[in-house]
Amino acid sequence: MWLSIGGEDMKIRQSTFYAFRILHRLDEAQGRVVTSKEIAEKESLSAGVVLRILRTMSYSGIVDVHQGRGEVCGGFSLEKPIDEITILEVIKMLEGVDICTNIDADSRMKDTLMFLTCSRMNDELKALLEKYTIRDLFGPDRAGSPSDTTEASKLGSLTTAPHKLLAR
Repeated sequence: MWLSIGGEDMKIRQSTFYAFRILHRLDEAQGRVVTSKEIAEKESLSAGVVLRILRTMSYSGIVDVHQGRGEVCGGFSLEKPIDEITILEVIKMLEGVDICTNIDADSRMKDTLMFLTCSRMNDELKALLEKYTIRDLFGPDRAGSPSDTTEASKLGSLTTAPHKLLAR
């Protein structure tokens, strides 16, 4: 999958987009414990892929794991609401976000214009991705009212949220 930022494309792994969809499914469950198999079936994804992503999210404190006992089936639920989970948080958890990773390892590069430019790009990219939550990817909350933060207030130059564009 490609994400376009400022007219330029940046590659984000498919598994990150799967994570966004998985979080949305957990939100739709409204606190109910959901199995990885149930999510996999609803999203037409491999059960193994869904389980791997859910485990990663549980290590990061985004998702709660519920152990099954006896006839009670285990599964997963959200640790916090999707309006509090930023796109940055999910991307960092699954694939990292630093443009300067290799430069950071080379101490000879620390004071170069390339390092300073990459550091600035990192900061700007992180700030942009931190402005959006999983809720922003899927539209209004379950009650039907828009989330508290609108696209217009986040970007200034855009006046229509992406989920509203899709509804047209």
